[in-house]
Amino acid sequence: MKKWLPLLLVRTLMLCGGPPNWTFAQPPNFTFEHLSEKDGLPGGAVYSIAKDRRGFVWFGTRRCPARYDGTAFRSLLFPETYLITGMVADSANRIWVATDRKGLCRIYPSALRLKPVLTASRSAGYLYASASGEGWFSRTDGIGRVNFKTDATDYYPLTRTTYQGQKTKGFLEDKRGVLWAMGSDNGLFRFDRRANRFVCVLGRDCPDPARRFQIYLSQGCVDSEGILWIGAFGQGLLRFDPITEQYTFLKIPDEPSQITCVIEGRDENGRKLLWVGDERGLWVFRPEQGRFFHLENLLTFPFGVNTIFRDPANGIVWVGTSEGVLKYNPQDNLVRTVALPPKLVRLPVTVKVILADRRDTTGETFWLGLSHTGLLRWHRPTGQFDLVRYPSDAAETMWIEQPDNSHLWIGLRRWDYQGDGVLVYDPNQNRFVTRAAAQRAGTLFSVPFVDHGLIDKQQRLWIGNNDEGLRVLDTRTGEVMRYWADSTITALHRNNNFLTDLKADPKGRIWLGTYRGPYYVADSTRRFVNTDAQNPKARQPEESATNSVMIARNGHLWAARWGSVTEQQPSGQLLITLTARNGLYDRENRRLAEDQNGTIWIGNFDGLSAYYPRMRRLRRLTVSDGLSRNNTTAALYVHRGTQLFIGQENGLDFLDVRRVNRRSPLPPLVVSSFQVHEQERPFDSEQSVRLQHDDAFSADFTTLTYSRLPNVRYAYFLEGQDKGWHYSGTAHRAYYTNIAPGHYTLHLKAADSFGNWSPQTGQLAIDVIPAYYQTWWFRAFVALLVVGLLYGLYRYRVGQLVRVLNIRNRISADLHDEIGSSLSGINIMGTMIRENLPAEHPSRSLIERIVTESRQVSGSLDDIVWSINPRNDELSHLVARMNRYAAELFEAAGISYEIQLPESVDRLKMSMEKRQDFYLIFKEAVNNLVKHAGATKVRLSIALEERHLRLEVTDNGRGFDPEAVTERNGLRNMRSRAKRLGGKIEIRSGPEQGTALQFRFPVPT
Repeated sequence: MKKWLPLLLVRTLMLCGGPPNWTFAQPPNFTFEHLSEKDGLPGGAVYSIAKDRRGFVWFGTRRCPARYDGTAFRSLLFPETYLITGMVADSANRIWVATDRKGLCRIYPSALRLKPVLTASRSAGYLYASASGEGWFSRTDGIGRVNFKTDATDYYPLTRTTYQGQKTKGFLEDKRGVLWAMGSDNGLFRFDRRANRFVCVLGRDCPDPARRFQIYLSQGCVDSEGILWIGAFGQGLLRFDPITEQYTFLKIPDEPSQITCVIEGRDENGRKLLWVGDERGLWVFRPEQGRFFHLENLLTFPFGVNTIFRDPANGIVWVGTSEGVLKYNPQDNLVRTVALPPKLVRLPVTVKVILADRRDTTGETFWLGLSHTGLLRWHRPTGQFDLVRYPSDAAETMWIEQPDNSHLWIGLRRWDYQGDGVLVYDPNQNRFVTRAAAQRAGTLFSVPFVDHGLIDKQQRLWIGNNDEGLRVLDTRTGEVMRYWADSTITALHRNNNFLTDLKADPKGRIWLGTYRGPYYVADSTRRFVNTDAQNPKARQPEESATNSVMIARNGHLWAARWGSVTEQQPSGQLLITLTARNGLYDRENRRLAEDQNGTIWIGNFDGLSAYYPRMRRLRRLTVSDGLSRNNTTAALYVHRGTQLFIGQENGLDFLDVRRVNRRSPLPPLVVSSFQVHEQERPFDSEQSVRLQHDDAFSADFTTLTYSRLPNVRYAYFLEGQDKGWHYSGTAHRAYYTNIAPGHYTLHLKAADSFGNWSPQTGQLAIDVIPAYYQTWWFRAFVALLVVGLLYGLYRYRVGQLVRVLNIRNRISADLHDEIGSSLSGINIMGTMIRENLPAEHPSRSLIERIVTESRQVSGSLDDIVWSINPRNDELSHLVARMNRYAAELFEAAGISYEIQLPESVDRLKMSMEKRQDFYLIFKEAVNNLVKHAGATKVRLSIALEERHLRLEVTDNGRGFDPEAVTERNGLRNMRSRAKRLGGKIEIRSGPEQGTALQFRFPVPT
């Protein structure tokens, strides 16, 4: 779990002064973030830290090396390394690590693959990269050097001792380019490049007897002045001048001085300091003071410091400890906290008023009005606090005015309900003085509660009580200036219209905050004018109740109200209303301040809000940004336009608004992790990532700011897939699935807390490889296969049709030649027998029937043979046969007829079954007409209409009832055949009305 650890008071020095004043001093404070195994760190102990050229931070732990991107760790567990005491990045951005188990190893960041360097020794430690591109590392028998380009190694033995570990604890390169090695027990060595050997200048191997003594050194640094600072076990901090080779030991008082590492840094004011780590924690050393300060309460349990790394690009300090990593990011410390010394005043106490001391031309001394006991004078550079005690500890500071460069006018709430409500303090004499106006002020209200006060340009003291309203006095004479009748004041505050604030603008106009909105005092008439009521028809805030007012530098009136913050012109015209919809987190807005950039600062119970009028945007600061509490309602004070102070319980917060408003460019976006089906996939950001067609993938990306503040917003867009950007807020992971094969580009961008998006986007090329069945060659093969299959089916179908046609031809010929000739023979023999029999012969009727039936069967057989014959499949042949049959039958019966036939049916074909059914329907209709209709005139029509064939037969015969029940099968068979053809027969007829038959069915065209 990440923890943010404010260091309130490091060590407090109490300097006695004469009562009633007490003076305390304290060093600056820092806020650290703790990273541990709960955050993914592979092991508790961290021995080395480095940063690669892409911006990733690497940690060498007891178990293995790990890469950190600000949100997640990537551990390289295999091959097993153990005890990573040195890490550096070479010019090719390869990470070199010194390990206890695998010696010197190299990491390829793109693939996150670790490989031992075979030419190096088995055990290596404390790796260092020199400016010349060489790598220096420690061995158990001396010092090793490796060429990062060729992997060639050299060895420099040191004197053997009983010490069993690595012979050196680190290396340094001074400003002249001279290499120094800190021996574990042999001393301090300088590398002589000409002689290609190490020379001991301090320690047991030193040739100078005066410098020959036992010394155990650890890691160190070279400061900005070129001085070497090195940890010396038992002897403190070694200060060594590499030019004069003069040295000094600086011991931590009352400590064993087991210093393990040291690095140069800067405090929040830009002053030089040294970060010092030892086996008991972290220290700060002030070189100009020669003093050590122990940073307490960093963790809730004991820990030792193994290494310290300060990033020169951003000033972030990374501390490797026995219990994880501590990180100090100056950019995260937007808000700094100053704690009140606990022995100075009874706690808890709240800083209610903050005011710069006008006597101090440097602007570094402030007056802090407390919620009880008294007033503090705070000198920020030294951290000294002087207590000015009130006559009664039960006095709460409400306001402070310093109209000149001397006296302070202090408004109080006297919770003991006695004494003066206004005090005057002379800081030059360090005592309270008597002023008639101050003494009179406390008596103007029923209780000595002077909640509001100011001194205008005419030296008038304006005071107010929340319940009882406003009073004015002359500060020089103490005379009460009765500008209003008591009834006017009573009317102003009727119905609990409390007075909540009192301000004067640069022109001298007095402004009041009340529960019915802001008022001002008219200059000539001294009438109270409600600004909200000046434009009754204009848009008004939902709630008028006002907690405080502020006159901005442009002359506009700002009001902190319940539920909103508003900006008005002096005329009352409402310009801006900020509510929860704009980003205000709390309804009870109580404090207002303006900095030199016109930013409006708003204090409420849920953080500190900053409104930027030019951008019309709100930004919120909370405890995550360094506030000691989210409650910022006690006091807001802007000093010299750039420094904002916030009164807090037991202290105060302050920040440089220029840092908050500064738009630092975001680091370039990097893809920190690429996963396929939730499994990590090594990738090179410079090359395209190749994926299979069914791969679901995700990409984690970040800006590598290493900030704990949630002030970066992200967006991503997959070119070729998405239609627009996905704005993901603080989430920085893109996930995709079911992506079609093709080439894609993943675009990434980030925005700062002001909403400014990075002009350049990060990009990652992605190629989705199609499955074999999605490739062009497979599709071509399938197409050819389908074409071949269709052609084979076509050939098979044609062969089948040919065989069916041959069968039909054979059947037709067999029926005609065999059965037809037999029926003809029967008919001829029957005719001959009938002609030779006498008319009255009893068998003559049977013979007659045989002859007739044989003729009918022969005719039916002729129809069947005609239907089976494939040559008659065309519709034109059927129509011709129907025409011929009807004409012969009508002429034989002496019936006048008219036949209409279609003109173009040559290309239409019908199957044998359909042709047979249609012909038999036609034949039955014509035969019935000739046999039963008794018609003299017939009209027959065959037509092709809209893919349908229509048959119509009309006569003028005797007619019949189509619905009458009959035992004959002719009409029933006709309807059955029509149904098989998909058509319908319609018959219109009646007695002596003739008959009209119409049949229509679909045919292929």
